[in-house]
Amino acid sequence: MTQRTERFPKALLAPLLALVAGLAAAQAGPDVASVDLPVTRLVLFTSGVGYFEREGVVSGEQELVLSVPRAEMDDLLQSLVLEGLDGGRVTPVRYTSQAPLGRLLEGYSLDLRGDVTLPSLLAQARGEQVVLEGATPLTGALLGVEEQRTAEGEPRAFVTLATAEGVRRVPLAEVSAVRFADPALNAELAAALATIAAHRDAHSATVRLRFEGEGERRVRVGYVREMPVWKSSYRLVLGEAGAATLQGWAIVDNPTDEELVDVQLSFVAGQPVSFVTSLYEPVWAQRPRVATEATGGVVPDLDPGRFLAAPAPAMEATMDAAARAAPQLSGAGVAAQAQGATTGVSFAYHVTDPVTIGRHESTLVPIVVTEVEARSLSLYQAGTSTTHPFHAVRLVNDTGLHLAAGTVTLFDAGGFAGNARLPDLLPGDDRLLAYALDLGLGVSVEGESEPTRVAAVALRGATLETTLLSRLVTRVNVAVHGDEGRFLVVELPAQGGYQVAAPAPRPPAAGERLRFGVAVVGADGAVPDDPDVPTHLVCRPGGACVLEVVLERLDSRSVAVANVAASDLAFYLENVELSAQDRATLERVVALQRELAEAERAVEATQARIDAIFREQERVRANLATLPRDSDLYRRYVADLDAQEDELVALRAELEERRAAHDELRRRLDELVAGIGR
Repeated sequence: MTQRTERFPKALLAPLLALVAGLAAAQAGPDVASVDLPVTRLVLFTSGVGYFEREGVVSGEQELVLSVPRAEMDDLLQSLVLEGLDGGRVTPVRYTSQAPLGRLLEGYSLDLRGDVTLPSLLAQARGEQVVLEGATPLTGALLGVEEQRTAEGEPRAFVTLATAEGVRRVPLAEVSAVRFADPALNAELAAALATIAAHRDAHSATVRLRFEGEGERRVRVGYVREMPVWKSSYRLVLGEAGAATLQGWAIVDNPTDEELVDVQLSFVAGQPVSFVTSLYEPVWAQRPRVATEATGGVVPDLDPGRFLAAPAPAMEATMDAAARAAPQLSGAGVAAQAQGATTGVSFAYHVTDPVTIGRHESTLVPIVVTEVEARSLSLYQAGTSTTHPFHAVRLVNDTGLHLAAGTVTLFDAGGFAGNARLPDLLPGDDRLLAYALDLGLGVSVEGESEPTRVAAVALRGATLETTLLSRLVTRVNVAVHGDEGRFLVVELPAQGGYQVAAPAPRPPAAGERLRFGVAVVGADGAVPDDPDVPTHLVCRPGGACVLEVVLERLDSRSVAVANVAASDLAFYLENVELSAQDRATLERVVALQRELAEAERAVEATQARIDAIFREQERVRANLATLPRDSDLYRRYVADLDAQEDELVALRAELEERRAAHDELRRRLDELVAGIGR
């Protein structure tokens, strides 16, 4: 809760208010004529911003007043550019500030931050003279608000006043209105409420740009504000022999409340880095709070601190009789109204004629009209849900322009053929645009993974290097239903680490896909081809053919020879081609490993017999403890113990011999392994 300070005596309040009013009037100064600077230039970007440029003539001292949505003030403050083209000067920019509501309310005596109730409000005003309206009006000094429960357990609030007749307690439910006796406190409460309302309703800020100087002179104001992304839309009219006409249109939206009249319009096909920094809202540094000490002291120093467009929804590129009779589209009669140019790191289209866009209106501007190379083919992408490839065109950007990403509507044989998506296309690049299903071909894909096998084994000193071969086989089945010739591009996903082993030649890659070429021979016997994708398979009319793609991956694994099991070494000796030297070495290693394994089994067998005798002796001794010493069974058990002890002596000697033999074999094997490659 904010601490209240003692208010000025009423005798001094009026003079103080008069003084404040006089200072405010003096700061306001003489009236300055306003000026209207229309928007003369607009540059739109694909990053969600637009650069607005205003230009006009001012005379003497004039002021431009801009009403800016508060949400866009950060953009304006970090991008505002002011120019006096013919002299004069621009004074500091003034704008309505925005402080957090909580900060604005801190200066009031009554704390209205958060949820305020009547009891909480009255609790802040203890000691104030209040008037309680109700059945029995009551005036007194406010002592506080308390809550009690009735006999039924219901909470009830009571207001306690110090009146001339003594201390009175009034149920809050019987109070219809509360009024402070001090008019200044009532006014302050009203001002705080007005601040809350103004903060809620203020959707825009006022920015004042003041130009000072003599005579008439030109001024320019530029700034960036949030704008809808400009969109591009293309029409591709297919011709013969790989020629086509490309029309590109820019779609512009004006969401502002200002009509843009005769504006020089530009579109930038690029994405400059754009972000919003909090500049409009005041920022207060967090300072440490140090408690006041009763005795003197010191405060210590603070501790410093080449892509493929996604195909449009599949649609059959067929036309009924009415469509075939429609007028033939050629793209004629439309001229581009923009010129392309490189601007820094981006490419811009500058509209040659001024454009007018009404408030809250949109417009469509032709920016590209040119002949382009567009070769027809069919495209199958593995992983799609269709069993048919797509009709597609290879669009070559030989326009010298940066074609911004957008939708493409294709027209063929005078009618609508389909839709496609065009990514950003730099000059000289090309893309495949899929726009309709090719029902003349059927395609299915099946794949299998072969078991991994050892391809090669080699000794590298005392290390055995094993090369493992993994194979993936994919079969693309192509069914030709008609006699129309075409070139089919089959796209299969590339597999990490795998290389194409067949077919040859090596297919080109497009992103994460591999492209294989299938020539479908037509009725005329011609074999179509493509300059960018080699032919891997030729199919005849009315038949079926199979494209088999083999991917291989080689993985190397290095293991110390001493850690390789004899069975694995034996497998390599029997199934893998080795050099004569490596074979001889591994044969010796395997022989010693087998001898060593046999010696280990002999040691283990002897030790197992010794352990069995020990267990038998424990059983016999347990039985002896329960038998009379002069019984026959007792004497028999004693004889068994004597025989077992004799056997143990022999077994211990045998165990030592077998351990020595084992250790000798281990030594010989270690020496052999250590000497490999020396």
